[in-house]
Amino acid sequence: MNQELFYRLHQHARKGGKVARRRQVKRVEAFVRWCGRAPAQIGRRQVHEFYRAHAFAPTTARDYDSAIRLLWRTLGRAGEPPRPPNAAGGGPTS
Repeated sequence: MNQELFYRLHQHARKGGKVARRRQVKRVEAFVRWCGRAPAQIGRRQVHEFYRAHAFAPTTARDYDSAIRLLWRTLGRAGEPPRPPNAAGGGPTS
């Protein structure tokens, strides 16, 4: 993972609720590893594929959604990443 991104995520984990933020950073890292590409090359398509490839429980999907949104903000992306399919108000339909 890109060193600057790694640094920014760990700065995020140092503030607020430590356990929850550390879990969130671990989810971001797991998502980036799953994608198998540089974080700057991850887009909406990879998020859709990630949710399709995993049968997450609603609470786990919500936690990954939060982590991916953190990644999006950290990378300075415009807009919002796709929502999990079982989230209210959005997500891919298959």
